[in-house]
Amino acid sequence: METPAKRILHLHGSPYQAGFQAGQTLGPRLEANIARYQRQRPIESLSENLASLQTGALPWLRRLPERFQAELEGMAAGSGLPLQCLAEWVYLEALLASDCSGFFFKNEGNLWVARNNDTFVPEMWGFAAQRAIKGRIPTLTFGMEGDIFTPTGINRERIWLHHQYLPSSERPHPGANAFPGYIWLPVMLESCRSLGEVEQFLTQHELSEGMILFAGDGKTGECAVYECTCTGFRRRETKGIWLAATNHACLLSSQPDAAPASLARLKTIETRLAELEKYTALQLPGDLIAILADEAVERRGTRFATACANAACLTTAELWYTFGGLPAASQGKWQRPDWSW
Repeated sequence: METPAKRILHLHGSPYQAGFQAGQTLGPRLEANIARYQRQRPIESLSENLASLQTGALPWLRRLPERFQAELEGMAAGSGLPLQCLAEWVYLEALLASDCSGFFFKNEGNLWVARNNDTFVPEMWGFAAQRAIKGRIPTLTFGMEGDIFTPTGINRERIWLHHQYLPSSERPHPGANAFPGYIWLPVMLESCRSLGEVEQFLTQHELSEGMILFAGDGKTGECAVYECTCTGFRRRETKGIWLAATNHACLLSSQPDAAPASLARLKTIETRLAELEKYTALQLPGDLIAILADEAVERRGTRFATACANAACLTTAELWYTFGGLPAASQGKWQRPDWSW
């Protein structure tokens, strides 16, 4: 079996240096990965956005926090790719949506989290990056090979964050420097040491689309799910010892009606979590992974599927991730990455 080490990038130094290291390490493979991803992403979803992808990507990049502009510039230099190419790669996600499932579970004083990342071109996922950026909290993030932005990650303070798409009818305020959740998530990981700081960040920054944000603190056992509009959020607390979410709001009355598929996945997850409460001899993380792998929760398509999955005990810093294998929850290569600093 392939070892996790081959699928984890270790980056350090200034943002530019980290980007250069990634670009140099990946080399020609990065260009091939980007071309494949753009080619296999569902083009029908972009029919009205192809022009904006090409013309809007670089101006959009220049609105990013300077720390990420520098990393992208370093990656371009290290790989020899034009910055425009990298800009289109990271901008593409802002034009498309995906579905996911996740939950927190508390057992014997330990806080666990589990999630499925359901998306397109699933075979390209299952990688990780460990970053120690000068002056920022070190992080471990999960996604595609070479990803700078991420849907899932944890930092050295044992703050876990992952986001799931939430349809929203609201728009950000005119002139606001708003971004999708996958952009803000690594910013929060590099700067937040508590859920209070996460909430402060959400108060001070706007989103360009809705977001379900899972946030857990392994130091305190505190956890919450934030249902975020572009300009605000509502906090959901645990139902006894667990808390689950898919891709619809439970507290926000202004959001679009929940999709039947999202409702069905959430019902299955909550039913199975309620059953776990009755057990006295749980096998963790196996029992949690079994929920992610349920045929009513896992997405088992070819173009769109559960591309990668995580399970983690935030209290003990025990992490599990699928380094390849599809669909990820049931057939993934579940392994424990070494994320010590």
